[in-house]
Amino acid sequence: MPFRRRSRAPRRPRLPDFIGIGAMRAGTSWLRKQLDRHPALWTATPKELHFFDRHFEDSPSAYAAHFAAAPPGALAGEITPAYAVLPGERIATVRRWIPEAKLLFMMRDPVARFWSHARKDFPQFRGKPVDDATVGELADFAQLPDVARRGDYLACLRAWLEHFPAGQIHCAFLEEAAGDPVAVLRAVFEFLGVDPEPGIDRQLAGRRENARAPVPMPGSLREQLEDELYRDMGPLAELLGRELPWGRG
Repeated sequence: MPFRRRSRAPRRPRLPDFIGIGAMRAGTSWLRKQLDRHPALWTATPKELHFFDRHFEDSPSAYAAHFAAAPPGALAGEITPAYAVLPGERIATVRRWIPEAKLLFMMRDPVARFWSHARKDFPQFRGKPVDDATVGELADFAQLPDVARRGDYLACLRAWLEHFPAGQIHCAFLEEAAGDPVAVLRAVFEFLGVDPEPGIDRQLAGRRENARAPVPMPGSLREQLEDELYRDMGPLAELLGRELPWGRG
């Protein structure tokens, strides 16, 4: 009787255990640096894969290729802040492919987040730095759909909560990371299910990433943005079950 090799089930592609979904200009570079310092965690390179928004292929194997280098036994992940504003059908794909994925969502005072966003991207919008912009031009930039959606944390979370249970989403705040980075990191590591202590360097935890010299925001623009961007802070605080570290939450 000829020997028959036992067939093996095809290996499942290595998909991430966690994904950082946002928000843009809210501390995700800091978070990625801290995650990489933990020996039980590994994040893909480059920091922002943009697989589900810019480079989507309807193939889990194509996505898995980004995590092939993850060490055995480590939890693998990626951080792409643009995922915060993914359309519902694409979030549904994430859920279908990685139903147990843990999601990390960094937030920041939405007015400060906007100003950081404007300082980075406004020059491409009007061809000049924010220092030379009028209040009207900056207000127009704030109304751009892609800019406004990134600061609408309530809408972002509601979209993801339509597909993922609340227990799989961990929210953290840049303001609290600046004040007590160790506490913020401990909560993130515990959420991911790893021992916090091996990944916490108390000196490096407080190091800022992508810091820029401060440029004051025009006062009239700040008042306008506070009226607009703080409008949903009460419902956001209610959704999160906690007070917000800024504004009128």
